[in-house]
Amino acid sequence: MKLLWLDLETTGLDPARGKILEVAAAVADLSAPFDLGPMYWRVLPLGTWEHAPLMDDYVRSMHTKSGLLGECERAGGSTVALAEAAHPRRAALAECDLLAMLPEPGSYEREDTPTLAGSSVHFDHGWLRVHMPTLAARLSHRHYDVSAVKLFCQSLGMPKLPRAEAHRAQADVRESVAHAQVCAKWLLANR
Repeated sequence: MKLLWLDLETTGLDPARGKILEVAAAVADLSAPFDLGPMYWRVLPLGTWEHAPLMDDYVRSMHTKSGLLGECERAGGSTVALAEAAHPRRAALAECDLLAMLPEPGSYEREDTPTLAGSSVHFDHGWLRVHMPTLAARLSHRHYDVSAVKLFCQSLGMPKLPRAEAHRAQADVRESVAHAQVCAKWLLANR
């Protein structure tokens, strides 16, 4: 089974009203979940900033501080018309790129359907259902959710893991993998 380690940065919490700003993903096998293939990364243009009001102050500050909003602005091109046309096209290109990372439907048994991996990936899966529905449909309903594993380990006595709070997709994918590795080592050491 393939795991699609993925993180999205978005304009907020509501995929029906917001936009994806950044995506990072890498594929691994369930038998070696921490051995990632090449990292895919793309910044998507926000457009004409019509979605900026949808960002609350916390989200706007977070993405400004990380530099993501500036990158989204540069990704949109220099004109409003180009930026408005670019986002749907670039989101579609990102979806095509991500689909190319996964096995073709019909090339695996149902129980080997590619599974989304990461921290709180139900959030990301919800955004994929709205903005990248072909990709979402190719993924299992199951999740390899590092947040749930961390909570489980903490309930058994593992200390809480510090979060970097990078709020950048590539860094967040790498942190999810690192936290999953710590949990696996802790569980093996405390059997």
